[in-house]
Amino acid sequence: MFFVPLHLETIIMKHYKDIIIKQLLSAIIFLSAFFPAQGQSLKIIFAGDLMGHTPQHKAARTADSSYDYAPCFRFVKDYIQSADVAIVNLEVTLAGPPYTGYPQFSSPRELALAAKEAGFDIMATANNHCMDRGRMGLERTLRVLDTLGIPHLGTYRNREQRDREHPLIVERNGVRLALLCYTYGTNGIEVQHPNVVNFIDTLEMARDLRVAKEKGADFVITLIHWGIEYAVKANAEQERTARWLLNHGSDAVIGGHPHVVQNFTLDANTDNNRYPEIVVYSMGNLVSNQRDVNCDGGIMIELDLQKTFFDTRVTCCRYMPYWVHRGTFDDLYQYYIIPSTDACEYPESYQVSGEMLQALHRFSDNTRTRLDSCAIQGANITEHRFYRDRHPCLPADSLWNR
Repeated sequence: MFFVPLHLETIIMKHYKDIIIKQLLSAIIFLSAFFPAQGQSLKIIFAGDLMGHTPQHKAARTADSSYDYAPCFRFVKDYIQSADVAIVNLEVTLAGPPYTGYPQFSSPRELALAAKEAGFDIMATANNHCMDRGRMGLERTLRVLDTLGIPHLGTYRNREQRDREHPLIVERNGVRLALLCYTYGTNGIEVQHPNVVNFIDTLEMARDLRVAKEKGADFVITLIHWGIEYAVKANAEQERTARWLLNHGSDAVIGGHPHVVQNFTLDANTDNNRYPEIVVYSMGNLVSNQRDVNCDGGIMIELDLQKTFFDTRVTCCRYMPYWVHRGTFDDLYQYYIIPSTDACEYPESYQVSGEMLQALHRFSDNTRTRLDSCAIQGANITEHRFYRDRHPCLPADSLWNR
């Protein structure tokens, strides 16, 4: 009989043990591509233009001459807070008194504070109103946001800050996001040195997209202020710019400025066989005093991302429609952002009636018809029917198998 010395037996067993461990590790790495590690998923919510018209400030003024905008968000904050990252376009300056609305906006800091407390984590500041109070207004806005602990992107005190902080890199749940932000202009008000406003410029955008990849971004999102006000369909220039951004490395393009909900697309590049590419041309107003047809509401966009061993991709994209009720709730007059589907079915829960209820249904019907037509054309972006106090977060309708 052949006997193996004990020390050799130990060596052989260790050798086979190492082989087994390596094989197990290889199997785990392989399977992780298809079954991602827990926590490597990310839910992002985007909202449109956060406005501050003069009647909004009057409604938020309290007895002690301070301002309280918290009621504006009371019916949607559960939805906003369901996100891992929530982003909104701040389309006012926080330049101090006198507080004014159109055409040159300056809002109390409490507006940004209420949005933060409602769940918004990041604010985009590059838009056509960011220079409404000149250099002082731009820089004070940034100081207020910094004081409130709200990350921001799109406008900067100087070029050094811009190069240091843009793209904005955000890490959540093991996913590394790069956020970029640009505007078409500043209503003809010149940007004063050394301030920087990110304009839509292909040379700058190409550089920023390269930097995003160099910084290890798993997913790149471009926030962009563009288009024609009150047009319910994107124009050719928007379409060309979106295609350029997608071709140069942006995974999603999320737009604003027209103050109405515009169309959206999915898989804008028919040659793409990697994962869906998202273009949302305009989400409309988040809250404002605009009451014309299509201006009195908007949509929030929800992206669900999943990171695997190979890539990070969109597994679901949905929109949540809302309407801005300018009226009284429990004897308090305010501008209330209310989920339109829930409000249409249960108007008594929001104390909406009469002409206001008619306006709510008009907005809901117009928006759903417009966006359903996008779905018919292949944009697999479905409606999220958010019901306050009933189904706070409905599950994803389906996953895209690409």
